[in-house]
Amino acid sequence: MIRSDGMPYEIVTASLDAKDKSGHIDVRFGPDMKTVIVSRRALLSVASPPRATEFRLLQYVDTFCQIAARRLASTSGNTVLITANDVRGWLCAWQSAPAPVPMQTKRHRLHDARPA
Repeated sequence: MIRSDGMPYEIVTASLDAKDKSGHIDVRFGPDMKTVIVSRRALLSVASPPRATEFRLLQYVDTFCQIAARRLASTSGNTVLITANDVRGWLCAWQSAPAPVPMQTKRHRLHDARPA
């Protein structure tokens, strides 16, 4: 996979802690190995209906890694915590991204719609 800044990342492992329902992702960002902890509330916030399951973690593992990649610039340690606030910020940015505007073709009037 490719980070938002163009640097590749590789997901090494991803699992759910059954006790506290948080995700644990080991990711290689270039030469560096980082641990991404996904809080239970982040798992619940990423999609609807809210679920803190291993399936949901694996379904959105790339999303969590992309969020972590953005946080790496401001994080000095080897562990990045993804919270519900991070997910909400990602959702707002994703939903407000401009969609391509389809080009409209000129319409030709087939007939006059006024009654006779």
